Amino acid sequence: MKTVFLGSFGARPGVWEAILAKTTEKLDVSVLFDLDDAQRLIPLLADAEIVVSHIWKKDFPAAPRVKLLQSVAAGLDLIDVPSLPAGVTVCNVSGHEQAIAEYVLMTMLAWQHRLIDIVAAFRGGVWSTGGGAGGGPTHGEIMGKTVGIVGYGKIGREVAKRAVGFGCTVIAANRSPVADRGEASEIYPLAEIDRMLPRCDAVVIAAGLGPETRELIDARRLALMKPSAFLVNIGRAGITDEEALFAALRDGRIGGAAIDVWWQYPTAAEPNRRGSRLPFHELPSVIMTPHCSSATDGARDRRFSTVAGNLDRYVRGQPLTNVVLTT
Repeated sequence: MKTVFLGSFGARPGVWEAILAKTTEKLDVSVLFDLDDAQRLIPLLADAEIVVSHIWKKDFPAAPRVKLLQSVAAGLDLIDVPSLPAGVTVCNVSGHEQAIAEYVLMTMLAWQHRLIDIVAAFRGGVWSTGGGAGGGPTHGEIMGKTVGIVGYGKIGREVAKRAVGFGCTVIAANRSPVADRGEASEIYPLAEIDRMLPRCDAVVIAAGLGPETRELIDARRLALMKPSAFLVNIGRAGITDEEALFAALRDGRIGGAAIDVWWQYPTAAEPNRRGSRLPFHELPSVIMTPHCSSATDGARDRRFSTVAGNLDRYVRGQPLTNVVLTT
């Protein structure tokens, strides 16, 4: 079964080998990291029946034999669905929501407790920053805070479970109706998010990127948030207006942010390219991480097991899991 591991994640060294190590069926495997290498891409896609990648571009060469596009990510925003050949089943992965939910709570706790600043100051010999033995201002806690979750899917629900465990009130906004609200006390339609935002001490973006969510959090909606509010984005950067968010943080119109997803990413020419064209790194109110909230040992194992399991199921002719769509 001709299988191509393709692109910056699927073909990353250490990823495709780990997935293959979990398979039991025999696959004829090729690996191509560089999507601009047309000399190799054309024949590989011409023969492949399975493609493992989170990317499908509209200018990809013909792929008449492909029947399974197994993503190594949850989101489909880098897959140009109209360009897929007819008869392709697209599957994604999950298993990362637990890790991301822990990241969200970690950043909320670190922010409220001013952990990063206090640790840095005490390493420098200063006692009077934590409100303890050396005096100084006290710090906060998340108990009793209201957490608003934008996108109440698997990740949003895992965040809600943990937030409630810390004594928070959880409310959420979602694109589609929610039959089981789980730990959330209220669910708003996404169209009514303006009613939710002023209530939130923390706003967690856990939605996918689509027409309804692109730049959903713009300057007007940032102005609806509390001046002390903390924004956590583990969804997609494009859900927030880049310039508006930078200005709100720079000018202190919201309290702070934790950002794990970015508007631009490294390239071969710029391996250390910053995540934004704006200097978020200069803002002390921002916790910045390089799209790593899901990068735990447990999440990696769960996701790779899902991919490997689907490859085996396809070869055996068995029903696939995590099916998103069929063209």
